[in-house]
Amino acid sequence: MSRVLTSSAPTAGTFAPSAGSTWRTGLTSTGVALAANLAVLAVARLFGADMAVQQPASQTAITVGVGLVALMTLAPLLIATLLLLPLRRRGARAWRALALTGLVIGVITVPGPFTVLADNDTRAALASMHVLTGAIWFAVVRRAAHDREV
Repeated sequence: MSRVLTSSAPTAGTFAPSAGSTWRTGLTSTGVALAANLAVLAVARLFGADMAVQQPASQTAITVGVGLVALMTLAPLLIATLLLLPLRRRGARAWRALALTGLVIGVITVPGPFTVLADNDTRAALASMHVLTGAIWFAVVRRAAHDREV
């Protein structure tokens, strides 16, 4: 009597990242985007941006600092990472679509900082953070999708 051995390894052309590697992908993009955005904040302050923003209907301005930059970077990218988890069963194409979606969101939200009362340096810094976050998400997730295709 002979035994047939089967492999549980993915076959050529499959996409099967583990939950752990999915988290690593999301957390990598989050960490890189956070570092980039904090660098933008530091450079903006170095060049004189006061980083104070005020909604047109409000009487109070808030100062964008490390905490707010961290929160506004971490929250969306952690939510996006949670979206990657169920998509790992749908294939690399689904990951690439979510990567592109993040890039598009980063770009289409650029006008947001220009709707608040702030100096131009502050607006430019905040707008660049939107683009950087979307671009980093796109690059890391798309690369992970490509690397995990067998």
